[in-house]
Amino acid sequence: MKYFKFLLFSILVALVATACTPQEFDDYKLGDSYTLTQDQFTFDITPGSGTWTYNFTAAFSVDAVKYPYSYEIRFGDGNVTKDLKGTHEYVVLAGTYTAQCLVYTPNGDVLVKEKTITFTEDNPLVYQDNPASPEFAFTGGKDNLQGKEWMLKAGSGLGPIDQTWGEWWDFGNNYALFNDVFIFQPNNIQKNGKYIYDNNGDTFSNESLAGLFSDGDPAGSFVTYEYIPSSDASWSIEVRNGINWLVINKGFIGYPVTPNDLNKAEYEILSFSPSEIHLKYYSSDGNAWFFFLTSEEPAEVIALTGGSDNPQGKAWKWRPADAGAGVVMTRTQTGEVWWTIDATAVGAEAAYDDILTFYPDGKVKYENHGGSFMNESTASLFGDGNADGSFITTEYTPSANATWNFTTIDGIMYLALSNVFPMYGLSPELINGGNYEVVEITGDLMHIKYVAGTGEWDVTWNFYLVPAN
Repeated sequence: MKYFKFLLFSILVALVATACTPQEFDDYKLGDSYTLTQDQFTFDITPGSGTWTYNFTAAFSVDAVKYPYSYEIRFGDGNVTKDLKGTHEYVVLAGTYTAQCLVYTPNGDVLVKEKTITFTEDNPLVYQDNPASPEFAFTGGKDNLQGKEWMLKAGSGLGPIDQTWGEWWDFGNNYALFNDVFIFQPNNIQKNGKYIYDNNGDTFSNESLAGLFSDGDPAGSFVTYEYIPSSDASWSIEVRNGINWLVINKGFIGYPVTPNDLNKAEYEILSFSPSEIHLKYYSSDGNAWFFFLTSEEPAEVIALTGGSDNPQGKAWKWRPADAGAGVVMTRTQTGEVWWTIDATAVGAEAAYDDILTFYPDGKVKYENHGGSFMNESTASLFGDGNADGSFITTEYTPSANATWNFTTIDGIMYLALSNVFPMYGLSPELINGGNYEVVEITGDLMHIKYVAGTGEWDVTWNFYLVPAN
C-alpha cells in the first residue's frame, strides 16, 4: 500500500511538472537563472506562397532545461503570436514593416531579433476590412462571404449632369426595378469580388435596349422578362483622380441605360455608408442617372409581405365588421359614408372568408374559397350572379399569375395589382388589376382606396385589410 501511494504521488508530480511549460507563464523572473545570448536563437521570416504571406520560424540552440522562459513574435502590423513557426498574412497598405522575435529569460533579460519587410502594393483586403472604405460598405467586410444585399430607394432617376438626384424623372416605385436585389460579395484574394443581380424575373430597361428584347416597348422605358442576369458578373472599385468609381463587369444596377451596360457599367460613387450608397451614371447624351441604394428593406414592403426573410408571404383578410367593416364607400368630395360592406351585407360572407397573400417576390395568391363577391357592374361576366345588385359568383377562378408592386404617380404611392383585386370586384376592368392609392400600410392594417371619380357625387372605395393570422 505504501508503494502504491508513493507511485501515485510520483505520477501527480510528473503531471504537474510537464503541464507547467515555460510558455504558460509571463512572469519572466521566475525559474532558474541562466544566460541566453543572441547567437543561441534564430529568427527567420521568408516570403510565402502569396504576395502578402510570409513564413516565420524561431529556434533555440540551448539545453532543454534552459529553454527560454517566454517568447513572442510581433509581425509589425499589430499581430502577435507565441507559435515558433507558421505562416502570416500581412493585410496592410504598402510600406515597410518590422517583424520582431522577443525572448524573455528568467533573470529578466529581453533579447530581440528583427527582420524588415517592404510591400510595394496595398493588400486589397485592407480595404474590405476598413470600415471607412467603400469596399467595406458594399460588402460588409471580407469575412462576410455571402455578401451584402442592396435595393433601390426613392429618389433614383434622371437629371442634369451637374445635379445629384433625379430632378427630371423619378423611377417612382416601379416594382420591376424596386424588387431587384444587388449583392456584392468580397473576395479573399482580389480587391474586387462577385456581383449577383437578382431581378426576380424581370428587368426595367431603357428604351435604347428595346431592340434586344421582343417583349419590350421601344416607345419608352419597359419591362423585359427575357433578360437573365449573368452568373459570373464581378465588381471592383477604381480610384480616378481621387474619385471612387464602381465598375461592374457583365452586370449593372437594375436599370440598363444602353446595350453596353449589359457588358460593363460604371458609376461614380457620390457617397457611401454601411446603410446607403449614392451613385451617378454619366449618359452619352450629356445627362445623368442617379441611383440611391439602401441595405434596409422598405418599411412598406416589410409591412405588406413580411420582408425578404419571409418567403411564405403574408396573408391578409378584410377587417372584421365589429372593427369598422372591410369596405367603406364614401362620397369623394366630402368623405361622407354612403355604404359599408359589413358582415350583414347580402353576399358579404363570400368576401369575409377570402384571403390575399402577398409574397416578397411580387406575386399574389387569392383564395376565394369557391366564391367571389362582386359589384353589380360585373354581373354580365358571370351567369350565376345577381345582376341587380352585389352578388356571389362561383364561376370566377382566381388567376395563378397575380402580381403586386408599389408605384408612384404624381407623387402619390399606389399598390398596383395585376390579375387580382382586393376581394371585391368593382368593375370588369378592375378584376384584371388596377392601382389603389396607399393611405396606410403597417404591420397590422392596410388601408387602400380606389377613387371612382372626382365629381361632387362620385365615390371613393376604401378597403381595410388586417393580417389573416
